[in-house]
Amino acid sequence: MEKSQYPKGTKEVAQRILRAAQKGERAIIFGDADLDGIASSVILQELFELLNPLYSQNRDIKVYFPNREEEGHGISDRAVDLFAKEIPALFLAVDCGIANVNEIKRARKKGFETIVIDHHPPLEKVAKPDFLIDPKQKGETYPFTDFAAVGLVYKVAEYALSQTNYPEYAKEKLLELTALATLSDLMPLKEDNRELVDKGINALMTTQRPGLLALIELGEVDLQIDVDIFQKIIAPLNSAKLIDNIAESYLLLRETSLKEAKKLAQRLIRQNREKKAIVQQTLDELVNKIEKEKKESLMVFEVSDYWPVPALGVIASKLVHLYKKPIFLFKRGEQESVCSARLPQDLDGVEALIKCKRFLKTYGGHAPACGCRVKNKNLPKLEKCLETYFKKQIRE
Repeated sequence: MEKSQYPKGTKEVAQRILRAAQKGERAIIFGDADLDGIASSVILQELFELLNPLYSQNRDIKVYFPNREEEGHGISDRAVDLFAKEIPALFLAVDCGIANVNEIKRARKKGFETIVIDHHPPLEKVAKPDFLIDPKQKGETYPFTDFAAVGLVYKVAEYALSQTNYPEYAKEKLLELTALATLSDLMPLKEDNRELVDKGINALMTTQRPGLLALIELGEVDLQIDVDIFQKIIAPLNSAKLIDNIAESYLLLRETSLKEAKKLAQRLIRQNREKKAIVQQTLDELVNKIEKEKKESLMVFEVSDYWPVPALGVIASKLVHLYKKPIFLFKRGEQESVCSARLPQDLDGVEALIKCKRFLKTYGGHAPACGCRVKNKNLPKLEKCLETYFKKQIRE
């Protein structure tokens, strides 16, 4: 990895953060509520604090994670409005934002200076923040594009710190989070990702972060075993709940007391066990239903009033493995439903959603893992549209 070479926009974002930190400007960090978004937010906040230690003592950095069930995926108007009182401020969106055309426009109109660091493929319309990093955008010349958002945020931190006198080891506690979130997001372990993960797991061996030490100790984690890292560190971090739009995983990773970290880690470990039980129960029910109905369908399209939204992606992934066909699972609310979809590697879920966008409120994600929000009255039309799309794809 040549230090002179970075994804498009990286140096500009890093330089803007350096200027902001030097002046002590206010910053809002809006992160997606999965581990990729959470770890990215922690790294950004800790970068600001490294560049200006006064940030550790004041409240000039605010962090927000959206409730997907209530706000959907990506930047929400609720968050933009909530933090309008902080203007003038930077508004940094991580692991989301590329598709939030209207929300970014709204934030800029209110007076925020906006930065988007995202790794999702752009849709037909692309948000226009003041600064953008997305290796999937047009005009990208960096040779590797399959980063998790956390890898891109780390690149920003790496360049920013290279412009200071901080020693090399200052990056180690950022690397451990980069590795965990890259693994969590199931990014391909090649080229830059391979290097980031290898260095990050190496840093994890000697971590001083109380939150990670607590998970390692309580879970009796063997850091030489990949399954241990996934099941006993990543899984609990992904099982955290939101409390007033702050993720418990964020709190654990930011905790400075080992004693307090152990209490919170214990809770996340318990929640992970509960989540696994719910996933298994829901999976069994769905498999029984699918086997009983024996629909001659090219996909699985199921709706429930009761499924927990955070578990939908895991359940859909297991069903894809089982049935080798597109899986669309919806949690139905009063007026709208939230969907998580998983698809076999040869099909593109985002392309399918684009073809059916007239029935959707919002949509986005990656080809094999995507999601959307839809009005309940449009569910039958969406199902028919997707069925038509996949018939055509499979015929071709």
